[in-house]
Amino acid sequence: MAPRDRIGESVEPDWLERRDFLRRLDDWRMEGRIALKTGRDGYNGTLSWEQLEDDVDFRFRGPFGFGGFRIHGDLDRLRVKTTGGDDFYLKDPVVEMRERFGWSVPVHSMRFWIVGVSDPAMAADEVVDEDGFLLELEQGDWEVSYDGYRVHEGLDLPRKIVMVNGDVQIRVVADRWRLELPEQDEDLL
Repeated sequence: MAPRDRIGESVEPDWLERRDFLRRLDDWRMEGRIALKTGRDGYNGTLSWEQLEDDVDFRFRGPFGFGGFRIHGDLDRLRVKTTGGDDFYLKDPVVEMRERFGWSVPVHSMRFWIVGVSDPAMAADEVVDEDGFLLELEQGDWEVSYDGYRVHEGLDLPRKIVMVNGDVQIRVVADRWRLELPEQDEDLL
């Protein structure tokens, strides 16, 4: 589905070029804060996400070091370790996390959402502003919204992201980035 702006008209090619460029970012690290709400349960803490090609290393740390988990691996298999002593592998993270915890997070799609684009592996409805920045995204069963962008290493990246699927809500505030930029068009920076 073609991206649209707030009034439903097609957007300029700038967004399409920006989206394609950001989808090629495959070596980055983001540190920030995260709030995860799953029904009546809520968790707050810090987050670090490191992406190197298809390898992800996602770490959540609760306040004062209490509670946390690490998800790392590639598209074929993810390893989950918790501070509670759990250690297991996932081949289908969405399904297996839902079976184990009653909720799940779309780890493979979040890799793209965090940098401000849709996951190229599935259809999406994108709402962008007149400057070519993603405001809202519907993909899979998730609604993703963006509240502001900041310049990091010359590239505008999301500041605050809210991801919602039913009673699961994930809020991410990006504080720091480290980027290894692919070949780029200077107009996108």
